[in-house]
Amino acid sequence: MKLTQKAPKLLCAKVETALKPRMRSLQVMGFSDTEIVLLVSSCPLVLLRNIQPKLNFLRSLLGSNERLLKACRRNIFLPTASLTRKIEPNLSLLRECGISDERIAYMVVTMPNFLVRKNKSIKEAIKRVEELGVPRDCGKFPLFLLAVMNMSSCKFDATFATFKSFGWSQPDIIAVLAKNPCISKLSTKNISDKMTFLLKEAGCELQYIIHHPEILWRSLEKRLRPRLEVMNFLEQNKLLDRGYSLVYVLALTEKEFINKFLFRYKQKCTALYNSYVAAVQGKHHVVADNLDCKPI
Repeated sequence: MKLTQKAPKLLCAKVETALKPRMRSLQVMGFSDTEIVLLVSSCPLVLLRNIQPKLNFLRSLLGSNERLLKACRRNIFLPTASLTRKIEPNLSLLRECGISDERIAYMVVTMPNFLVRKNKSIKEAIKRVEELGVPRDCGKFPLFLLAVMNMSSCKFDATFATFKSFGWSQPDIIAVLAKNPCISKLSTKNISDKMTFLLKEAGCELQYIIHHPEILWRSLEKRLRPRLEVMNFLEQNKLLDRGYSLVYVLALTEKEFINKFLFRYKQKCTALYNSYVAAVQGKHHVVADNLDCKPI
């Protein structure tokens, strides 16, 4: 999206008296030209407001320009949120819970949305976490709180209900959200579709998913299903030299997976390679259906 679409007021800003001085102030703060481009493209409002004090505050909290830019990319309102009304009161609440600034910085970089929410919603999230039996001095508390803070009350209840419908216990859900708070971003349909696929089609045991919740963060149609079908096809045609765990297969980058499991068999299974690439691009869902392994 173009900068002027994100912030139409840029078109009315005066170059000499507004835009150039703000650009210079970012340079004086120690941002490189590349970092300024990244910051402005994420949050063009930095060129329209005097946010130098906020950027200095956030950079001091997070520890580096790189971490600040990452947080700003994940929430474009972070650099312009009120320090006195939102950011500082929310940080104070977390510190009152015994969470160190180092952990808080990790939470902000991971999922910064909570920092710009109303203070009341943070208090409600803390209360909800404690009611679920996770005390403030528990190691799980900070990241489980992070997951809860990023869900509305209705979304929270629906997420728990969805996991429980597949046999998860409440302690399991808490442990998984504390380990991977980003899972709280998934819709209940997304969770349900992936759990159904993993249990019924992929043949996973429930405990395996619970112990490896990062599986749920993978795309169903662009990673889970295509890769599982490739591995099943290679196994059925006795082309694998050994077994590979699901976690290992899913963790590979696209390039690593193709080089390891497709290029080496491309001469024998050209159709499999072409079908996989099409599936990953979203052109169809089935990868290895009715494919024959034939020499070309």
